[in-house]
Amino acid sequence: MKLLVIYSGGRIPVKRDSFSVTFDDTFALRFLRHITNEEDYCNGCGVLCDHCRDTYGIDFSGDIVDIIQLPPTLPYYVDDPLDIIGTRLFPHDATLAINVHQEVLLALPDLAAKAGSRALIVPSEASSWTNRWLKGQVKKSCRQLEMGCAFPKPFCSLAPGLHPAIDEFMEYFHIGKPRISLELGDGYIREAKVLRSAPCGNTYYVAFNLRGAPIDARVAEAVAKYWHSFPCVASMEIDRDLGETLLHMGGFMHYLAVQEALSDVGIEVELPTSPALARFPSG
Repeated sequence: MKLLVIYSGGRIPVKRDSFSVTFDDTFALRFLRHITNEEDYCNGCGVLCDHCRDTYGIDFSGDIVDIIQLPPTLPYYVDDPLDIIGTRLFPHDATLAINVHQEVLLALPDLAAKAGSRALIVPSEASSWTNRWLKGQVKKSCRQLEMGCAFPKPFCSLAPGLHPAIDEFMEYFHIGKPRISLELGDGYIREAKVLRSAPCGNTYYVAFNLRGAPIDARVAEAVAKYWHSFPCVASMEIDRDLGETLLHMGGFMHYLAVQEALSDVGIEVELPTSPALARFPSG
C-alpha cells in the first residue's frame, strides 16, 4: 500500500503576522520516525535494548511515495490552498494529513482522489487540530468521492470497521488502536508481542517492558510507567467531546490492549479505564 503524508512543520518564526496560525510538527515527526524505523528512534531501554523493533519489519520507507511539509505558519485565511500543496499529488493509496490548515484539508479529498487515494486519515493529537464543521465538510466530500475518511482523536483510537481502505491501511502498516498478544509464565508475563501499534510506536516500548510483569492488576503500573516515559505527546487539555485529555486516552488505549490480551488467554483483570472509551469502536 502506498502512502502520502502531508504535515505542517519547521521552525516557527519569532516575529509573525498577528493574523496567522502556527502548526507544531512534534507528532508528525514521531510518526515518520516510527514508520521508517529510524535508527535510535526508540532508545528508552539503553544498554538493555535488544532491538525488538527490528524483528517486526516496521520500516515502511519504501511505501511512502511523498512527504509534503507545509510551512509552520500560515495566514488564517488561505485564498487558494493549491498554491501551497500544488495541483497534483503522486499516485498513492492512502493519504495521511497531520495538523494542517483547514483550507488545505478542505481541498485534499478531491486532490487525493485524483491521485488514486482510497482513504483520507486526519488524526488529532490536540483538540485544536480539527473541529466539527471541518470534519463534516471533509467527510461529505469523501463520501461523494467514495473515499474512506477517518478523524481519529487521538490517532491510536483508530479501529477497524470504518471503511475497507482504512482497514487495509491499518493492517498493512500495523498501526491504530493497540493490540498485543501475551505468552504467560507462572504468574507473570513471559513475552508480549505487538499485533498493532499506536502510530507513534509507543506500543512496542510498552510491550518490551511487560516482560516479567505480574498477571494481575499490578500490571497497570508497568503499562503506565513505560507508556509515559516513551513518551506520549498528545495534548493534556481536556477535550470537550471526550471529557478526557487526549494524552490520557492514549494511556487508556494501552491499558485496554493489555486487558484484552490477558482475557484472550483466560485471565480477567480490570485495569484503569474511562467512560470515553465507549465512544470508540471495538477492535
